[in-house]
Amino acid sequence: MFAFLETIFIENGQAQHLDYHQIRINDVFNDFYANEPVLQIDELVSTLNLPTFGKFRARIIYEKHWIKSEIIPYKEKQIQRLKAQELGEYDYSYKWEDRSYFSEVLAENKEMDEVVFIQNGLIKDCTIANLAFLKDSIWYTPKQPLLNGTTRRRLIVEEKIQEADIFIDDLASYSHICLINVFRPLSLEKSLLVSKAFL
Repeated sequence: MFAFLETIFIENGQAQHLDYHQIRINDVFNDFYANEPVLQIDELVSTLNLPTFGKFRARIIYEKHWIKSEIIPYKEKQIQRLKAQELGEYDYSYKWEDRSYFSEVLAENKEMDEVVFIQNGLIKDCTIANLAFLKDSIWYTPKQPLLNGTTRRRLIVEEKIQEADIFIDDLASYSHICLINVFRPLSLEKSLLVSKAFL
C-alpha cells in the first residue's frame, strides 16, 4: 500500500489548522486501518522543532504509523498561466505520498504554471490546490474535487465557499479563479482573472 501525506503550514512557530488535518487522518484510518489506533497529528507536531519565524511546511508521511517528517522553508509558486486538461481515470481521493502523476503532467506542460484537471466536462482541481471560482460576489468550488483538501473543507464549514458543479463549458461565466490550499488563502487579491489565466 502507498503511504499517505500531510502538508502542514507552519507560520512563526505555529502549526495551522491541525484539526482539519486530523479529520483527514481520521478518514484514512477509517477506510484503511479500521482496527488500528488513529494517529494524532497534534502529538507528532508537538515533538517537532518548529522554526519560530517565517513560513515553513511540515511534510509528514505515514501509514498506520508515522514514517517521516521534515520541515521545509515555504516558497510560493508564482502562477499566472493555466491549462485545462483531461484527467482520465486517475484517482487522488486520498492524499497519497506518491505524486508522480502530477509531476509528469507538469513536465509535459512546461509552458504553463499549472494544469487544471477536467473529468466528464467538470472542473476538478489543479496539481497543488483546490479551486474556487467567483460569480456574482459568491465563491464556488467544484462539488466533485480530485481531493477534498483541508482548506476546502474549512472554507465550506465557514460558509465562505459553496459547492457547485462547474463545467468547463461554463467557465466564462465566472470572473476569477483562486487556488486554495493550506498556504494559499481564499482572496480576491490572490486570484486570477479567468479571461486571462487560461491559455
